[in-house]
Amino acid sequence: MAIRFTLWLLVALLCGFGLVMVASTTAAMGNDPTQVNYSFLLKQLAAMAAGVLGAWVVSRWLGTERLANPWWVTALVGGTILSLIAVLAVGREVNGAKRWIDAGPVNIQPSELAKVCIVIGLAWYAVRFAPLLRTTWYGVLLPLGGFVLLAGPVYLTKDLGSVVVMAVVLSAMLAFAGARIWHFLGLVALIMPALVFQAAWSVGYRRDRMTAYFDPLNGDSPTAYHLKQSFIALGTGGVSGTGVGQGPSKLGFLPEKHTDFIFAVIGEEFGMIGGCCLAGAYLLLIGLGLHIAASSRDYHRRLLAVGATVVLGFQAFGNMLVVTGAVPTKGMTLPFISYGGTSVGVCLLFIGILDAVARGNAKDLSQTATIRRGATARTSRSITWHAYPSVEETIPGVRR
Repeated sequence: MAIRFTLWLLVALLCGFGLVMVASTTAAMGNDPTQVNYSFLLKQLAAMAAGVLGAWVVSRWLGTERLANPWWVTALVGGTILSLIAVLAVGREVNGAKRWIDAGPVNIQPSELAKVCIVIGLAWYAVRFAPLLRTTWYGVLLPLGGFVLLAGPVYLTKDLGSVVVMAVVLSAMLAFAGARIWHFLGLVALIMPALVFQAAWSVGYRRDRMTAYFDPLNGDSPTAYHLKQSFIALGTGGVSGTGVGQGPSKLGFLPEKHTDFIFAVIGEEFGMIGGCCLAGAYLLLIGLGLHIAASSRDYHRRLLAVGATVVLGFQAFGNMLVVTGAVPTKGMTLPFISYGGTSVGVCLLFIGILDAVARGNAKDLSQTATIRRGATARTSRSITWHAYPSVEETIPGVRR
């Protein structure tokens, strides 16, 4: 119970801070600069409420048991692929990218749902085919094929950031599941050069991002301007910041100030101290997620917790590294902070998965305590510890 309370308290603090920053960065956006604009804040608050409801459904109703059901996994993967195809056909285009399905008052971004899909799908596969995954090269090839089915349409929506997140999660979960590193690296080495060229150099604006990354202060591309303004904002903040709402960079200077580059405004208004505190909060979130994973006796639950933690952690620090110019610019939101309904909703769904795993862990502990209190003699009752057998139980010859 303590770990779940700490998890939700931390998430509540991050979401609350996110609302403050969304209000700070969007209050002056609108046709009349003299009027305060609350529409972004209200939309973000509604998205967070929907995300909390979705997290409750995942934790209390679906649970890890239904997330291990092949029918649920198939429905999730199929629905996500269909939504990605739909966005390519009828999606709304913004800044040359078709990533959103216009559903009346809300805009849905299917590429965010693909992150959930790859975590749940790979966790199911790694449990169902554990011996195959650990002992054969085609056991690794199959999840790579599934990754291509999901990442291909996401890439066509010009969302390279989500593809990178999905690739990192795939690699981390395969490594944690026990895939042989040479099988994975061998397959990746065959296709990586072509993928890197296609992703980084074949498209004009991505070439600009790479050149701006190597020389941001002397570049003249829009991306170089973006990084310059980010550096100016961070430098203006100094150690202690200008104060909440007092940063000048959001007044028409810094593009994407309320989404991908909101961390630059945080650094400007709260300084290096505020940025470090936020990074510490994300480190605590990662620690809680890994603790939940390590505390689980069920192999499937452990994989779910690892996948959810990697998505949130990599996206958080990936965004901060982009804003500070440590890595090339990619579209990547800051979890629970950046404006974006689908993004914050999906982040809360991952918290729901972590909460479901923690609830399962607590249930196992209570069963253990009950058995120990009543185990004065052998009984005919049998206790099932795992929804699926662990890797050690599924691979012959491996002792626990």
